[in-house]
Amino acid sequence: MKNCWTHKKLAIAMLLLMTTSMTKADELSGHISGLIGLKFMNSSDWSNINTHFSMGFLFDIKKESWPVSITLSLMDTGSEYEHDGLKDLSHTTEYHFGVSKIFQSHDSKIQPYIGGGVSFIYAEQEYEVNNITTTQDGRGVGSWMGGGMYYVIKPRFVLGLDVRYSNGEVTLFNKERDAGGINTGVTGGFQF
Repeated sequence: MKNCWTHKKLAIAMLLLMTTSMTKADELSGHISGLIGLKFMNSSDWSNINTHFSMGFLFDIKKESWPVSITLSLMDTGSEYEHDGLKDLSHTTEYHFGVSKIFQSHDSKIQPYIGGGVSFIYAEQEYEVNNITTTQDGRGVGSWMGGGMYYVIKPRFVLGLDVRYSNGEVTLFNKERDAGGINTGVTGGFQF
C-alpha cells in the first residue's frame, strides 16, 4: 500500500502531459469522474480476500476531429479477512490506458460508452501467521475492456455507472495470480 501516492503522482503527470500537448485547432471535450464501487477477483487465486472495496477516477479527452476518446483510469482496491484474531490483507492498484467511444446525442441526457486498452497492475498480499506478518508484492501487464454510461444532471455535472473487466498476472508467494477482475462502480464528476 506504500506505493499508492507514487502511482497517483504518475497518473497526474500523465494527465498533464496529455492535456498540455494538445493543439487548440479542435474543440476539446471530455469527462473527469471519481468512482466508488467493488472489485470481484478470482476466488481460487485470492480465497477469502477476493472482494475489494474500490475507489478511483476516470478521465477521457477527445478532439472534435477524433473518432474516439483517449482514456486513462486509476483504480485502487483493497480487502481484509479476519480469522483467529489475525488479518489477511490484499491490495491492488490498476492503471487503465486506452480508447473509448462515447455515444452522445444533443437530445438525450444519457451518454453510453464502451472502451478497452492496456492495464498496468500492482498487487500486494499480506498474511499473519503466529503474529508474524509476511508481505509480498508484484506487478503485471494485461488488458481491460468495459462500458458504462454518464447521465447529465446539469450541463457540466454528470453521474454514471462503470463496469469493466481487467486481467494481469502477478507472482505472489510463489503462485501466479490474476490481479485483475470485474470492477463495478458509481461515478460522479464533470464534463467539459
